[in-house]
Amino acid sequence: MTDKISNSHIEALREQFKKYLNDNYEHLKDKSVIHSDAFYPYRHYIGMDFWDVFIDEYSLRKARELLEIKFTNEQSHKNPKRDSYGYMRTFKIFKDFLHSTYGSVGSYIEFAQANQPGEIEYITIHKGSTTTHKKKAPRPDVPRPSCEEVAKYLMSWDQLENYALQESALDKLFYRTYPRNKDIDEVLIKVSALNDFYSTNIFSPFKVARHIINLDIDDRLMAGDVTLVNDIAKVNMDNGTAKNFYSFATKYCSHHKPLDFPIYDSYVDRLLRYFRDVDGFYRFSNDDLKDYIKFKNILLEFGKFYDLATYNLKDIDKYLWQLGKEKFPKKY
Repeated sequence: MTDKISNSHIEALREQFKKYLNDNYEHLKDKSVIHSDAFYPYRHYIGMDFWDVFIDEYSLRKARELLEIKFTNEQSHKNPKRDSYGYMRTFKIFKDFLHSTYGSVGSYIEFAQANQPGEIEYITIHKGSTTTHKKKAPRPDVPRPSCEEVAKYLMSWDQLENYALQESALDKLFYRTYPRNKDIDEVLIKVSALNDFYSTNIFSPFKVARHIINLDIDDRLMAGDVTLVNDIAKVNMDNGTAKNFYSFATKYCSHHKPLDFPIYDSYVDRLLRYFRDVDGFYRFSNDDLKDYIKFKNILLEFGKFYDLATYNLKDIDKYLWQLGKEKFPKKY
C-alpha cells in the first residue's frame, strides 16, 4: 500500500503527527525521536508494508518481532530486543494517532487518495480536546489541591501503619528480593502478594505470572516504557476470554519504578474526574483514564495546573488516593 501514497502526503502526515505529539504528549521529552522513528518502516523495509504495521495490536507485535530479526542480522544494535520494543512504543503512539484522527489506516489511505496534501488540514482529532464538560459547583468539603494539602495527606499516609508496613514489605520484595522478572516462581510471588494486599481480583495468579514472563518486561521497565502497562493488563485466559487487569498492571509496574509508573485506582479516577469537572484543569474523557499513556499525562497536567512541582507522581498518587477514599467512599 505504500506506493499508493505520495511523498507529499507523507510529509503532510508527518506535520500532522508532529502537532498531535505536541498537543497530546507534551510531557514526553523524546517527541522528536518518536516523530522520526514512527516512519522507520517507511524508510527501511522491515518485512512488512509500512501501513500494515499500524492496523492493530497483532500487527504491532509482528512488526516488533521483524525488527528484532532485522536488528540482529544487521548487528547494528547492542540489544536488538530492547531496541525493537522501543520502536514498538513509538508505533503504538502513531497507530493511536491514525485511528483517533481517521478511524483506521484504511480510512486514512482513502482520505489521502481523495485529497491533495495542501488540502489536508493539520488538525489532530483527539478525544480529550473534543470532549467538553460543563463546570460543576465544588463541594465545600473537598479542598482545592495545593502543596499544603498534599503535604497534609503525605503526613497522614506515614501514620497509616498498615499501609506503611504493606508498602515496606512490597518494596523489599520488588526492589531487593526479586527485582527481575525472568523466573516464574519469583514473578508468581510478586503477583500473589499484590493481589492479596490490594485485592485486585486476580483469580488466576499463575496465568498472569506466565503472561508477564512471556512479555519479557525488564528492559521495558528500566526504560520507563508506559505502553507496557496495557500489555501486562490484557491477559487471555484458558477459557478463551480476555481479561483486562488494568489497575493491577499499574501497581505491578509502579512497585518496580514508582516515579515512572503512577498507580491507577478507582479513588484516583474519581478525584481526577471531580477536579476536571470543577476546575477544568485538563480536557479528557472518562475512557482516557483507562489508557495508561493518557492517564499518566493527565496526572502530569494535574500537577502543573495546581502548581505541585514540589511533589512527584508517587506523592500525588498517595494524596489523591487518600482524599478520594475519604470524600468519595465506595457504597457496598
